[in-house]
Amino acid sequence: MGFDYRRDSSGIVVVTMDMDGKSANTMIPAYHDLMGATVARLEAEEGLKGVIFASAKKTFFAGGDLKSLMVAEAGDDAYKAWLNEDKGFLRRLEKLPVPVVAAINGAALGGGFEICLACNHRIVVNDPAAVVGLPEVTLGLLPGTGGVARLPRLLGPKQALDLLLTGRFVQTQEALSLGLVEEIVPSREDLVPAAMAWILGDTATAQQPWDAEERALSPEDLAGRQQFIEMTRAAVLDRTRGKLPAPMRILDIVEAGLELDLDRTLLLETDLFASLLDLRETCASIWLNFFAANAIRSGRMRPNGDRVKIGSLAVTGTGGNADAIAKAAARKADVVRVAPGNNLPDADLTLAFGGIAGNAPSGVVAFEGGAPQADGLDPARVVGFEIPECTARSKIVEIVAGAGTSNETLRLVYDFFQGIGRTPIVIRDVPGRFVGRLTAACLTEAKVLLAEGLDPAALDKLIRDAGFQIQPSALLQPAPAAQADKNPAEDAADRLLFIQSLEALRCLDEGVIGSEEEADLASVLGAGFPVHTGGAVRFAKGMGAGAFAARTAALADRYGDRFTMEPRLLDRLRPAVDQAA
Repeated sequence: MGFDYRRDSSGIVVVTMDMDGKSANTMIPAYHDLMGATVARLEAEEGLKGVIFASAKKTFFAGGDLKSLMVAEAGDDAYKAWLNEDKGFLRRLEKLPVPVVAAINGAALGGGFEICLACNHRIVVNDPAAVVGLPEVTLGLLPGTGGVARLPRLLGPKQALDLLLTGRFVQTQEALSLGLVEEIVPSREDLVPAAMAWILGDTATAQQPWDAEERALSPEDLAGRQQFIEMTRAAVLDRTRGKLPAPMRILDIVEAGLELDLDRTLLLETDLFASLLDLRETCASIWLNFFAANAIRSGRMRPNGDRVKIGSLAVTGTGGNADAIAKAAARKADVVRVAPGNNLPDADLTLAFGGIAGNAPSGVVAFEGGAPQADGLDPARVVGFEIPECTARSKIVEIVAGAGTSNETLRLVYDFFQGIGRTPIVIRDVPGRFVGRLTAACLTEAKVLLAEGLDPAALDKLIRDAGFQIQPSALLQPAPAAQADKNPAEDAADRLLFIQSLEALRCLDEGVIGSEEEADLASVLGAGFPVHTGGAVRFAKGMGAGAFAARTAALADRYGDRFTMEPRLLDRLRPAVDQAA
């Protein structure tokens, strides 16, 4: 169907977006033609009173076409011309002489919310799924269809940069309080009637605030906003170590927009958006935070079978992890905390932090640290789990399948952890597991660097500058034997990167972990591998098989066989992984 265009007797046109063959509306090439034709038709309408943009999908509009962006080239003039035409449709939309309303029935993210920003009025349904936001920065990009140009003009630089630089989703009530939307209605059925009522009411306007009030800032206001942006730029550089270019480009556009009019700001936004395409950091961010993350969220990596919801949970033991899991689970199930040595209640799932004592529990039992052969327990309903603590606020949980663990048990525990907001990864029960092996490889190499004479403070700075999310020197003592012939700072960052990347490839090869998506997420979120690389496997694939193999060979020749890459691992670096979401 594409875009359904209907005009009623009052002169209001309702455009219902319904992209053919897609579960969500996205900015695929067909969108470009549909939006262009729709705007032209609206401009030609006689007696037009107003326009409403609605959606026939569960979401309003999901954003850009990431598959196309993964293969686009930076600075391509033809692409920039196409994007400027795309943005021109929205500019023409907001210059219509009649009010335009976005009727937001579900998530409006990225390009979807940029469509909303080009409307004069935004109405959202009161539903937790109806989030709005501009998450492009999490994908190594910036909003390229007017979001960076318009949002600071709508909210001011401070509020706009909070959203642009975090990419966070905004729920309905906060969206209303911030001014991202102007109205909330109880149900989806209320959206179009509310939009019609606004258009026909006394407060409707067809002029955007930036077109009504586009004027130069006073010297004092300009200086104050520029100072705020400079402070924000310094904080972003400190947080990202300068490894992620997108946040800096966003700041550049917002700063320039303080003195440029909207149309020139839109052109700058196009130039800087295009400059990010095909960068290794951009492709890595799209891979990690969209394709890999969606593979987990969608259930593509979970054990086969129907979703499982538990009704009761018993938690044994004490500690921060036990407390956090019990608190999160209390919103989903009946939770009982069990003191050490006490008998266990009947429960669908028992999480044993530090083992169990007394009676053999019913249901599934998950042991922190592994899946032991426990007396009185059916091996099929016993599983292990690990919660890595190398990085702050990590959500990774390694689910450790024992020799007799059933698929049903794995599925129940997987669904439980995912249901409380964790990222579950199923791994084989082998020494070191996955995150532990990567962490041990990094710490061991760091220990060698200290033994070679690298100062602990210099090691921590080197690790931070490389983008790692750990600082290991406080955990280590130098190895007893120093190597006086080595310059410890030379190659140090590569040694730490490559030793973990090789370990991740070996784990994949051995079947310790099942997929590149899981390996990359666990390496970043669990082991602290630099986020800008896309993960320990993507780091290697981003270099290319030949370059990665040559560098490992050079490191092995200089520092030892631990950097020697087994020839069969090259097969995992080519061809490139299928990017299908």
